[in-house]
Amino acid sequence: MESYKKILEMESVTESKLEEDKKSLEEIRKVLYQDKNFILDKLIIYLKRELNIDYFKYKIVDIDNNKADMLVKSESKIFKQNIEGKEYLNFNVEELIDNRMFDNREEIIITDINFNENLLDLGYICDSLNYNFLSYSDTIKEKLSTFVNYVISKKIYKK
Repeated sequence: MESYKKILEMESVTESKLEEDKKSLEEIRKVLYQDKNFILDKLIIYLKRELNIDYFKYKIVDIDNNKADMLVKSESKIFKQNIEGKEYLNFNVEELIDNRMFDNREEIIITDINFNENLLDLGYICDSLNYNFLSYSDTIKEKLSTFVNYVISKKIYKK
């Protein structure tokens, strides 16, 4: 029976550690998943201040039923020609940021795809900035990177 008690004790310690790890994981996820409207409003203000470009928030569904949140530059030709007035895109939304498909240097910034209505997945922006065929200008890439880095760092150090 001693061995059985030892196993039960080991199991209890492991379950306790697992619970602690779950809590840590939740805290980490809170850093990456933040209030969508608040963060996008701040990003719009930041881009206006840094680049003197006006953006507005927009949502669209594509042919594959992907739901995308994006920032659209006022007077965007890509938006006017391919998105405005359409119920859904007849192509995959990520083609908008692929330099093989569109010359989209600063017109449309996809901020999230298929995520929570109220939370923004900052990881999506980070992942898209590493995409080999990303059509964003170097300036937009730098500004997005700086902004996301600031938002994540602020949340990490707040803990």
